[in-house]
Parts: sequence; structure tokens; C-alpha cells
Amino acid sequence: MGGILSAWGILAHTQASTQAIERILSTYNLKNEGALAVDRYTREHPILGTLFGSPVKRELELPSHDDSAQALGSGIKSLLRTVRDESSAAAWRSWFLINLSLVYVFTIVSLERSFMARAVLFALTSISVVFFVIGIFAPAMVIWTAPSIAMESGNLNFVLQHEVRGIAAIIEELLTSGHWIIGGFLLLFSILTPLTKASLTYFITASRSKSLNFKIGQLLHTIGKWSMADVFVAGVLLALYALKAQEATKSIPCLGLYYFMGYCLLSMTTTELLVHSGVVAENEKGAEKKLGRGIMIGFFAGLIFFTSASGLYTYQQYTLNTKETVTPSSSPQKLNNADLVLPAHQ
Repeated sequence: MGGILSAWGILAHTQASTQAIERILSTYNLKNEGALAVDRYTREHPILGTLFGSPVKRELELPSHDDSAQALGSGIKSLLRTVRDESSAAAWRSWFLINLSLVYVFTIVSLERSFMARAVLFALTSISVVFFVIGIFAPAMVIWTAPSIAMESGNLNFVLQHEVRGIAAIIEELLTSGHWIIGGFLLLFSILTPLTKASLTYFITASRSKSLNFKIGQLLHTIGKWSMADVFVAGVLLALYALKAQEATKSIPCLGLYYFMGYCLLSMTTTELLVHSGVVAENEKGAEKKLGRGIMIGFFAGLIFFTSASGLYTYQQYTLNTKETVTPSSSPQKLNNADLVLPAHQ
């Protein structure tokens, strides 16, 4: 229940944050920036500005100076504050979910004194499913194109287009736009295959048939090679770094990508433990080996350190950020992680 409620909160706050980011990018549009550029040109060239300024504004349906200045000033400032507040809430729920997962696994491992017991495999699978759901439905990246047009009175900067993409949204767009082959393969290998693996793992942890468990374990090991989840993550990361190399295109990785990466690591780890455990092996020798007290003490110390360090990091990077003065960027080219989420001094 704690994992479900945390996942729900993470998705809700992440969606609210990215919606505010979309509104920020929409505000940096050609009309708002163009209206200020025309006014700037009118001040620097009074005669030409008087003759052509008003007709240009009327023909292009540009807003007034006060409206555009307010949208790019106090309007973006309010949206930036919303982004930081929602990001902070999502970050703390992520901190709770990750540490709850670690405590859950540590408790089961301490009781079983093994990494390969049925209860441990069940726990790892449950955590990976929660991570998978968040990784699929939470936004994975924000992309925007912000060209800069050189003018005599100064550069005209505006957002030409922007997109917020999640893994489920990408697959849905491919299917609805007629790219059935690509969308179908991504749906099969990045969503259906992971869900099948999780379902079969749950079945193995409940089944007592050694022969059936052995066959299912071999099947899981086989289909794991055909899962494209890790390939999908690698492709998204490469796309992000390629986009960052473009001068006019910016990209920000979002929470969904990190959770999907976490699912990939947990899924591979669970499959390896399952294949080599006594649950699917022909004998129980591997399951008879118990973890020593020293390992459990080290595991507990690491858990305490991670909980404290991650809590301090979340507080410094997100909670302190909400208390700082929000200053809108002078141009959309300067928007990045630091402007939207992290403290301004970083």
C-alpha cells in the first residue's frame, strides 16, 4: 500500500510539474517575444518604429507590451514556483518509495538470511513492478527548440516547438500515427515482455512444482535476452545527449526515465537470482547457504547511510530550492535543469 500510494503521488506531482514546464515554454512564444522586440526596435528607431510598429503588431496579432511583459515576467515566475514545488513533492515521495523498498528488502533478507529465497524474489519483483509503472507513465523527457534570430536591436529568442514525452506516450503516438511495426515491437518487448516476466516470477514464488519452476526459469532466462527495455533506455539517453549537442534544441531527462532504468536493473538482478536459486534449481543446496551476521550488519549500516544521505540530498536540492527567490530566465535558451528544478546557484 505504501508503494502504491507513493507511486500515485509521484505520478501526480510529476505530471503537474511537467504541465507547468509546458506552460512556461508556451509563454516564450513568438508573439510575446516578438511584441517586445517590436517595442525595442521602436524605442531605438522612433521614426521607423512609429510608421511600421503598430501595423506590424496589428497584422501579426501581437499582444500589447504590458501583456507580453507580464506573461514573460510574473507569469513565468509563478509557473517556475509551481514547477519547483511540484518537483520537491515528487522528490520526497521518490525518497520515501526508494527507502521503503530498501527497508522491505532488508527485512525479508534478514528473516530469510538469503538473497535467493522465495520471499526475497517476490519482494524484488513487486518493487520492480512499481518502478516499471512509474517509468512507463511518468514523463521521461522534455524537449524544446528555441531558435535565436539576429536583429539590429538585439536577438529575437522564442520557443518554436516543445514536447513532453513519456514511454507510454511514445508507443501510443507510434501506434496512432500508423507506425504499427515499430510501435508494436516496442509494445511487445518493452511493456508486454516485462509484465510477462513479472507474472511468471510471481507464479514461481508460489508454485512448489520443481520441474515446472525449472522450465519457467529457463523460459525467463531466454525471454530476458529479447527484452528491449534496456535498449529502449539506451536509445532515449543517446537521443537526449544528441539533442543537447544542438544549439537551438534543449532536452531535460525527467523522473520516468530514471525509474525505467531502475526497473531494468531490478529485473535483470531478479532474473539472475531466480535462475541460480533453489526455487528453480534441481536441488536446494543453494538455498541452504545463509548470510552471515557480518554481511547483515554491513547491509544495515549501508541502509542507514543511504537513507540519511539521500534525505539530505533531497532536502538540499529540492526543499531549499523552494525557499529561494524565483527569477525568470531572460531567454528560453537559458532554461535548463538548474532553472526549472535545482537551486539557482548550481
